[in-house]
Amino acid sequence: MNKSYPQHLVSISEGTIFPAETMVELLLKHAENIPEKVVYTLLEDGINEKASITYAEMVRKAKAIAASLLKGGKKGDRVLLLFPTGINFITAFYGCFFAGMIAVPTYPPKRNKANERFRSIVSDSKPTFIITTDDIRSDLEKYNMLDGLHPIDEILIYDEIAPEIATEWKDPGIKADDLALLQYTSGSTGTPNGVMVDHANIIHNSEFIKQSFGFDDQSVGVNWLPNFHDMGLIGCLIQAAYLGGSNVIIPPLAFMKSPANWFRAITKYRATTGGGPNFAYDYCLEKTTDEELSEFDLGSLRTMYCGAEPIRQTTLAAFTDRFRKANFKASQFFPVYGMAESVLIVTGGDYKADPVYFTIDAKASEERQVKPATAGRESRVLTACGYPWLGMEVVIIDPETKKPAPQGFIGEVWARGPSVARGYWNDKERTNYTFRAYIEGTGDGPWLRTGDLGFIHEGQLYISGRIKDLIIIRGSNFFPNDIEHSIEQCHAALRQNASVAFSADINGQERLVVLAEVERTHIRDLDEDGVFEAIRQSIMEEHAIQPYAICLLRTGSAEKTSSGKIRRFAMKQAWQKEELTLVASWEMKPDKAVAGPGVGYRPEFLREWMINWMARKLEIDPDSIDPGKQVSAYGLDSMVAVELERDVKNEFGIDWPLESFLKENTINDLVEEGMDLLRRKS
Repeated sequence: MNKSYPQHLVSISEGTIFPAETMVELLLKHAENIPEKVVYTLLEDGINEKASITYAEMVRKAKAIAASLLKGGKKGDRVLLLFPTGINFITAFYGCFFAGMIAVPTYPPKRNKANERFRSIVSDSKPTFIITTDDIRSDLEKYNMLDGLHPIDEILIYDEIAPEIATEWKDPGIKADDLALLQYTSGSTGTPNGVMVDHANIIHNSEFIKQSFGFDDQSVGVNWLPNFHDMGLIGCLIQAAYLGGSNVIIPPLAFMKSPANWFRAITKYRATTGGGPNFAYDYCLEKTTDEELSEFDLGSLRTMYCGAEPIRQTTLAAFTDRFRKANFKASQFFPVYGMAESVLIVTGGDYKADPVYFTIDAKASEERQVKPATAGRESRVLTACGYPWLGMEVVIIDPETKKPAPQGFIGEVWARGPSVARGYWNDKERTNYTFRAYIEGTGDGPWLRTGDLGFIHEGQLYISGRIKDLIIIRGSNFFPNDIEHSIEQCHAALRQNASVAFSADINGQERLVVLAEVERTHIRDLDEDGVFEAIRQSIMEEHAIQPYAICLLRTGSAEKTSSGKIRRFAMKQAWQKEELTLVASWEMKPDKAVAGPGVGYRPEFLREWMINWMARKLEIDPDSIDPGKQVSAYGLDSMVAVELERDVKNEFGIDWPLESFLKENTINDLVEEGMDLLRRKS
């Protein structure tokens, strides 16, 4: 049924001929037609080539992995992939395809601790196999990370699978509608969303990307995005192989350590594409010096895509202005909109044109009305995210009535078309709600409910917010109830079902704010600093982010609905208006410059310097910092760790591995490691 609605974008599929029905068929063609072409190159440090692989080598290894899997398994089995960033991960991923099995990529758990997300994915997907490295396998066994979970039939070590057994591979009969991937998105505690993606979904979305981005087989990408998330996996790694193109891989930590290396690689390899979430461009603006800018030539880029979180006009404009010295221009930016439930992309615009913006009345938008801004009124600038391609379509629906939203009103974005995935793994109820929506009074469906609020203006989609209280920080999604659960379990003084987590725009960046009620019996003798520390440590350990502000509230002061649910929006407004009933509060104040104390090389000096640095950076009392506690307890997340690594190198001349600051180390551990590095240097 094809109907027209007030806010409706429909693309026309003009008889596109897809190059293959499955990724296996396509990769076999590439191995035959362009066997010696390098498909992936790894720059482990962001500069020097660590490894590379051709299409023929990749397919041979993938066949060998598939042959090993099929010896003890069958088509349709799930395979958990646990790898650091690199070529081995993507080759193992394709090995699952060749076996007709379902790949389940995820982050390897931290050493000595399997986090809740990892355990949830294993419990939900029930994998038959794990493919990983020898080091990760050792950690899994040493720290009993799989205890109490679904039993794994076999753990395969990537380097132990000989390429020669590729000759034993036999096609298990892979079809377009066979599941290829479970793409796990953020979900509620214990209930992750495993999006079921089949080969036809991947082929269609890859062709969508190819056409909308203007790609061809000469395309070269330089990618630092995590391999395990949709933008990095689908948009960078799979897209390169789909095209018969190539991709240069930079580990995320190498990018964070020196974003300038991303631009050096773009310059060196004459990249035609690259990109990331909005925060990445802010980070590059902050961390790239004018001297480094003179080294770059970004003129080869056809598309510099931006998506995965709100796209800020101020960020794109500032980046364009500053990087103009490196031959970058506005038309190279390519704002997009998408989600894992549609493999990756839903809409994209004209890659040859400048980004399009629309300034709306901010107060009207709070009432879900779209009105152009006028002088003297508070305004919001929104970035257009384009339109659907290749048979996809989007419509704006009133989320309460499920009827089409009229022109000039904000509603929920619904999407449908060949890229929309099959649903959530082993969860019929959520699949029906999200993937099986019907427009009220028409019977038109099924549609995918995105959960995003937006509108259509002059033929383009604009995203204005979320229906659900999803928190998006630095490109990662967090559900408030996950964070609230962590808060309520971390200290006895905090009440159950009486905490609030939300994001707030702080100087152009989304930051985490948490509010928590204190039990009445603890208010008089409350150890405020102890509670703040417990909350910071809990959120850091379980979610790898640090709060910007923590407010402890008087008992019973959190606003709730008649059914007892927290009114997050109302509580956020109360925080913004400073109308909370406070017991105590903590806030990370603006960053201050680190003044080097000119200390020497004795351990106590290095220890004192680190304590003072953390105190200044995180705005906490130096006396409250225990060098025997894990640094994560004080809110040291990955972005702050990059700055600490940089400053300690400048102060002491220590070429320190960034990973040391991201492990479960204490300041004492870091001092011991630093002194060892200094001794070796001297």
